[in-house]
Amino acid sequence: MGKASKAGWLITGALIGYLGYERLWRQPPLLEIPAARPLKDFASAVDAAQSQVAESASGVRPDCAGKLFTHGRQTDRAILLLHGFTNCPRQFYALAERYYERGYNVYVPRFPYHGLYNRAPRELMQLTSEDLVRTGMAAVDIARGLGRYVMVMGLSMGGLVAAWLAQHREDIDRAVMVAPALAFRAIPFRLMPLYATYARYAPNRFIWWDPERKGAAPGPEHAYYGFHLRSLQALLRLAVLVGETTRRRAARARSLVVILNPTDESIDNEGVCTVVRRWRRRGSNVLLYEFPAAWGLPHDLIDPDQPAQQIERVYPLLIEWSEYPYYVAAAPKQSSL
Repeated sequence: MGKASKAGWLITGALIGYLGYERLWRQPPLLEIPAARPLKDFASAVDAAQSQVAESASGVRPDCAGKLFTHGRQTDRAILLLHGFTNCPRQFYALAERYYERGYNVYVPRFPYHGLYNRAPRELMQLTSEDLVRTGMAAVDIARGLGRYVMVMGLSMGGLVAAWLAQHREDIDRAVMVAPALAFRAIPFRLMPLYATYARYAPNRFIWWDPERKGAAPGPEHAYYGFHLRSLQALLRLAVLVGETTRRRAARARSLVVILNPTDESIDNEGVCTVVRRWRRRGSNVLLYEFPAAWGLPHDLIDPDQPAQQIERVYPLLIEWSEYPYYVAAAPKQSSL
């Protein structure tokens, strides 16, 4: 084979490799994400939150609407609580009340296509990464008017959105990511881009959280029985994009907290720790905590309606870890259970 022929094969191979990367590996960037527009006063923030809550789509359960807890004025501290995939704001109502009792104004927004009466809704297939980010961005804008110090806490999908917000917004004082959906047990961390592409283009199917008991599985009445494969791509794509940005620069939020559950059946903790190490290499201020393995906590350790919930153990630690070392009030006592 002559030199010209070898060069031709090399160029062809490189071109095929590049096209394969562009088609299968590289995730498309987010589109039409609004710029940050933080609200500067309490009244505007309340109006915006009430408008957002009132925008509930047809079929949304009243007990799954977004919720605002305020003291009637701007407080020193405000917190956003971002619910998980296939759950709804009700997941965080009880924890919201605990923060409210500590003097916070609290906002719990609802992500699109969540909280519907139908517990296996086809509407969830329409969920996009942009939906998640836009909801988070609007909620942070609201929180800036609710409190002078703003914290964002999210579980799972909500933790993933909190990670994106921490990466891009300088006006978040602390981002708390609880079992964030940055990596998944069922998916090799290094191959997440391929799985994200697969979920976007493969034939859609419904995936039960409990394949054996299906709709008869115990759990909150307001949470879905499972999800459509197409909806999972929104989480996978956003997780890949967050992971890529952590390679290039530090988070813009002032401080970050990552909280892991060693008995989590859904999240790949080592993959999450890879993202944490990237943040630290870039100079981000990150604290890492882990619940005791002996507690045997489920993935959803927030919702009081989960059969295996241990909120009297979990909530005091979440509050303590989210506030330390920036809050001067005494941390609540831990349960002796």
